[in-house]
Amino acid sequence: MSSNESKAKTLGMPHGTANGRLRKSILFHLLTRLKENVCYVCGEEIKTPDELSIEHKKPWEGVSADLFWDLENIAFSHLFCNRPHRLHNNGGWNKKDAPEGMAWCIGHQRFESVENFWKNASFWNGLEKYCKETKIRNR
Repeated sequence: MSSNESKAKTLGMPHGTANGRLRKSILFHLLTRLKENVCYVCGEEIKTPDELSIEHKKPWEGVSADLFWDLENIAFSHLFCNRPHRLHNNGGWNKKDAPEGMAWCIGHQRFESVENFWKNASFWNGLEKYCKETKIRNR
């Protein structure tokens, strides 16, 4: 039996998978001790290592490898809140950096006050894509 097979038998999973889980557990433990286990997207507490995800604040793919490695571009989020940054057909990003207290309304194609949106945890910013006015008008 090879070393990797022996490790996998002992751990009940491949050694690489076990190492990844161990690193994630250590990271979560440290974040919790430092009280940094707060989701960058929704602002709620990340309660378990299984919920933890590394979040890039600004999209890096197709933009810059430097953004991938930039620690100032790293935050932590719930796995559920960390959604990929999808590209528009014209190559622009749909995750818009909004002014404080504002969010992008797809219907109006402009920033609106976050108070004008219903909450929706399935989106990267925790808000609906359309403001309340647009949603009501389109019912």
